[in-house]
Amino acid sequence: MHTPRWPGVCQAMRGTMVEPSLTSRLRQRSRRSGMLIGLSMAISILIIIAGFIWIYVRLGPYLSDFIPSGAADATPSPTEVAAVATPAATPAPAEPTPAPPPPTPTWQATHRVSANTDVNFRSGPNTISPPIRTLAPGTLLQFLGEEQQSGNTTWMRCRLEDGTEGWIAATLVAPHEP
Repeated sequence: MHTPRWPGVCQAMRGTMVEPSLTSRLRQRSRRSGMLIGLSMAISILIIIAGFIWIYVRLGPYLSDFIPSGAADATPSPTEVAAVATPAATPAPAEPTPAPPPPTPTWQATHRVSANTDVNFRSGPNTISPPIRTLAPGTLLQFLGEEQQSGNTTWMRCRLEDGTEGWIAATLVAPHEP
């Protein structure tokens, strides 16, 4: 009969010399490391989400000209409803009087903001130019006759009623019917 040179090694290989406290320590460590990995993954996901939110907030003003806002608002404004509901009936004058010449308008609205959300009124015909201000839906504009193409977007040069001039994407406006 042959006796092994290292009897403890042979016994350990067969699993008979395993220390019970060693297996419980290994299980505890694997649980701890699993919890740490899960916690680090959760923190990483939160950091990534926070980063995307920060980027969206920072780039939002520059991209708002291209974010579709849905169909044009079909609800008439209160002034349109009032104009339709109460037709102007003028009594015929007793004596015809010569009409004074119409005053030359200095500002006349030709377009209005047709988007459902606020849009940027920019200093130049692109999204890189800083916004002068934001315009609410329905804001009246006077088209100055100048258009420029930038990428796939046509930009219109317009004037506001207060005299401020700037650029707006043509897809965000509609003709105004006085």
